[in-house]
Amino acid sequence: MERLVPNDGVLRLSSRSQRIPPGSFDLNTVWKLAVIILFSSMVYKIILSPSKQRHFPTWAALEYTLLTRVFGATDTPDLKTKLDNSWKDLFRPIEQMFLSDGGATAAIAKANVLSSASSFVTFATNTTHMQRWELSAGLRIVTPDSPNQSGVVEASFQSIVRDFGACITIPLLYGNDFLDRSPQLLADFWEFDNYIFPLMMIGIPSWAPFKTIKNGIAARTRVADAIEALYQRIDQYQRGQPINYNADMSDISTAALERSKVYVREDWTFRQRGQGDFAILFGQNANTHPMLFWFLTYVYSTPGLLQQLREETAPYVKVSQSSPPPDSSMDVTALSRNCPLMKSCIFETYRLATDAASIRYVARPITIKDGVYQHELKPGMYISVAHSVNQRDPSIYQNPDKFTPDRFLQVDPKTGKPVARRGALRPWGAGAAMCKGRTFAEKEIIALGTAIFSLWNITPASGTWKLPAMVPGTGVKKPVEDIRVRITRRILP
Repeated sequence: MERLVPNDGVLRLSSRSQRIPPGSFDLNTVWKLAVIILFSSMVYKIILSPSKQRHFPTWAALEYTLLTRVFGATDTPDLKTKLDNSWKDLFRPIEQMFLSDGGATAAIAKANVLSSASSFVTFATNTTHMQRWELSAGLRIVTPDSPNQSGVVEASFQSIVRDFGACITIPLLYGNDFLDRSPQLLADFWEFDNYIFPLMMIGIPSWAPFKTIKNGIAARTRVADAIEALYQRIDQYQRGQPINYNADMSDISTAALERSKVYVREDWTFRQRGQGDFAILFGQNANTHPMLFWFLTYVYSTPGLLQQLREETAPYVKVSQSSPPPDSSMDVTALSRNCPLMKSCIFETYRLATDAASIRYVARPITIKDGVYQHELKPGMYISVAHSVNQRDPSIYQNPDKFTPDRFLQVDPKTGKPVARRGALRPWGAGAAMCKGRTFAEKEIIALGTAIFSLWNITPASGTWKLPAMVPGTGVKKPVEDIRVRITRRILP
């Protein structure tokens, strides 16, 4: 490992290693291909440059590496050819559903978020009567809910929030039957995300003799099995054949159906389809729901902020005390456009909690001149720009470790009204390969976050908010431990 710290204070790291020899295991040579990690203005220009400049090839090279290294597919010339022929057509329906403003808004509207949020906790004592997202949260009834008193439930905040988000969004893509038929899927997904994804990314082999890896690979296999079985049912549905288990396929998204057609066209096996869509499931859930947890944690723990956001969002959210609220409504478009303080809080959450990076595959030799340094990048290498390096830089952000709700608020010179602007913040990466689901993810955080803080009061079980330290995650930092909170229904004005 080479460490260079020039006079400008910018850190440059480079690591080079070779393919792992068959039958060997060495933590110093786990990288399949050389990796260069650079932070410089020149690299940013390349990352942001139009694809026609061809410094780097299409997203397919990185996607193939993730598919085989991380999501379990077998590296073969046949699979590479299939992906080369289909990756654009596979991504197109996902982009239409999640990247466009209209598609993302329509998906959120279909989710009926307020109705689900009204049952964020059910106060049930029997797990058979709980919502799916409550099962992992270690619920404890502090005060039973009754007509004469408001119930109080103690729960693990990260667990209930991230599973709530997953239970809202996964059915939008794969239908309700998919989750109903896969009771262990969420636990397996988070097992894979927490313990296996980062190890696979750096090239630790799946056969490494560690219990964590063995358990994580088993979890990965079960998730892929569930998606494989789903695509078998989708194929039966599209061919007009009897469907396994007589499963309800009526709410499968157009995106999943269109992806199935591409898989069939290019003759992907069902196993390959399960592994290919594991990447989509991961992208849909791995970062957004942990981010929702951090956003709500900051909202509830920052003095005075909860009331400010309730007042700002109130004109666009109609809720009632009944459960579920039959006359509830939410204008997600207005919330996104007309609530600058909430938008600023989301940007501030991004700043503190994201570990965003842009990764590119080097297709041909390229020289990067960076001051007195010159870097020669060879074909087959990857370049990674860690955007999060600047997010706690005191020369850019005053009091960088403090959550400041209005940090990203500015006054629009034309209207004189406050507006939230990200500025140099890049929470979704940069360039052509920027996160494809960023539009949907932000609207999801707005909708789910607003629904929860509009309907529920949440306080720390210990009596005092103490936010846990953060550790690196997949793309969003993770708390070193969950936060135990007490949840009670808000008495609406």
